[in-house]
Amino acid sequence: MANVIIMEYQLKKLVTHYRKSLQIKPENLVVYEKIAELYYEQGELDKTLEFCQEALQIQPDLASVPKVLNKMLQTLGFEGEEITAFQNLLQSKLDYESFDILLSRSQTVKTPTDVKTWKDAIVLGYDFKEKKQWDEAITAYMKAIEIEPSLSFSYFTLNYIINYCFTPELNQLERIIAFYYQLIQRRLTSPYAYVVLGDMLTKQGKVSEAIIAYKVAINKTIHLNQNITNKYINSPKIDGVSFLIIGMGKAGTFSLYYYLCQHPQIIPATDKELHFFNKNFDLGVDWYLAHFPPLPVEGGFLTGEATPWYLGSYEVEKKVFQLFPKIKLIAILRNPVDRAISHYYMNLKLMKEHRTLEVAMTSELETLKEIIDLTQVSEKYWQTEKGYLWFGLYFYFLEKWMAIFPREQFLILRSEDLYNQTNKTMKQVYDFLEITDYSLSAHPKVNSGSYSKTNNKLRQKIDDFFQPHNQKLEDYLGIKFNWK
Repeated sequence: MANVIIMEYQLKKLVTHYRKSLQIKPENLVVYEKIAELYYEQGELDKTLEFCQEALQIQPDLASVPKVLNKMLQTLGFEGEEITAFQNLLQSKLDYESFDILLSRSQTVKTPTDVKTWKDAIVLGYDFKEKKQWDEAITAYMKAIEIEPSLSFSYFTLNYIINYCFTPELNQLERIIAFYYQLIQRRLTSPYAYVVLGDMLTKQGKVSEAIIAYKVAINKTIHLNQNITNKYINSPKIDGVSFLIIGMGKAGTFSLYYYLCQHPQIIPATDKELHFFNKNFDLGVDWYLAHFPPLPVEGGFLTGEATPWYLGSYEVEKKVFQLFPKIKLIAILRNPVDRAISHYYMNLKLMKEHRTLEVAMTSELETLKEIIDLTQVSEKYWQTEKGYLWFGLYFYFLEKWMAIFPREQFLILRSEDLYNQTNKTMKQVYDFLEITDYSLSAHPKVNSGSYSKTNNKLRQKIDDFFQPHNQKLEDYLGIKFNWK
């Protein structure tokens, strides 16, 4: 046992050494491969994938793929063309649904008895998910976790099904909770297992037990974080939240939070989106703070979350001010025409929308004409509309927030700048948060969608609607957005 602990310590020291060298030469592919190999030796498959992906972002030539990636994929049951397909996916983006789709194209697994590998379980789970056979999908993803508990793909998908696709019955919740407790007893779990467990306990109304689970997740995350020093561990700490990314949805909050969490002084929350101020406020501040790492009193580290709908949600600004009057607030704004179209296609994908794009947009345009106070829409509005256009009326939301918080506590970003001038935009964020500059070696576009080109006539109609509201926004903030 002592030898194992010494080995783990030595591996962590090596990882820390190599990560520091990336600050000097951020595009050193050899170092990325070394770090990926070290994480693989520690059984940290998520981290192995992360550094393999960063290497591929720097050098897309598949001949340069880290050898450890092929070794890991073979262990997981990948063969031949599947390995190349996965490498191609890593080059562009890596989200959990894209991964499931990739596997489902490569083979068919018809029944639970066909499941032999982690990959088989994922394919079966995705098939059940697409057919909306939720109980069967849950069972399949649980099987994937049982086979390979150190990869987060299955945890994220399982949590997504439970939180966004349907409401589990009591017996289903109890089955999932019992499963996670069994995993924990085996001590083979990803920190995210405790997050999912916390979410399930929250659904059962067991808030105190959920808080314990979230805190364990945070402690495990801190333990795995190579930027955490003994100085952090030994310092007196306080609970708190340093910043919020308050919006807007479908404007790049996922990428912004992902990039921000690469910074060595940022310790992420258990989840990017906690929806505390717009949906879970009644659970209490202790429940909320359990999702964040405690911060040293003397400073040096920050934490925060990014729930993109805070900006437009009713009276969220008052709740935030009540608990965190000095918090720093970041809003990233996208051309509202593009944002509205992206929002529509997201809902279409989630089966929350069945109308054509033109019908949905035209309907909302007509409905908004009848509303006098655009800061508030009635329940009647939400009976027919999804907010594709309304959530792009940024001026009215920011005006309410800035009536409570001073302007200096806000950083307003253009989504277009984040993608076109990533390092320059992130330097603005670092300066705003008063942390050191940090050069991102790669800028993967995460959680991005794709869809067909919009009819020019419809796009012009939407653009005409937004023009006067965009002008108000520019005049109010003193910022030119130049949205066309």
